[in-house]
Amino acid sequence: MYFLRESALVAIYGAAAAAEIKIDGRPVGSVISGTYLFVDRPPGTYKLSSGTALSMAYEAEARVEAGQTYYFGIGVPQVAPVGQNLVNQAIAGSSGQQMQPTSPLMGGFSAAALYQLDPATGAAAIGQLKAQ
Repeated sequence: MYFLRESALVAIYGAAAAAEIKIDGRPVGSVISGTYLFVDRPPGTYKLSSGTALSMAYEAEARVEAGQTYYFGIGVPQVAPVGQNLVNQAIAGSSGQQMQPTSPLMGGFSAAALYQLDPATGAAAIGQLKAQ
């Protein structure tokens, strides 16, 4: 599993702050703008979480299958009108499909939402980032 934080144009909504990554409640590392983190796990369902020191953690579940590579982006939550969400994504560097949070409150109170990227997009993004 790759966790990545694409480069942000500006620091908004905590976009430049380090996002701590946890799997099943255990810290595995953190990512800042322009970096990625790789974590190897066996097949199964995992509770993923990302959070900054200034906001509530964003938590989502992901099913991991053998032989597959998964890419999870960290970005601002999409909780505004569509136009504002697009601006936030462009400025903060998030891409992909926002994952469903385990609690509706996380969308509004988290600064580091989780996004799932398709394998081609994720691999291309990793090629432009630094390992954490």
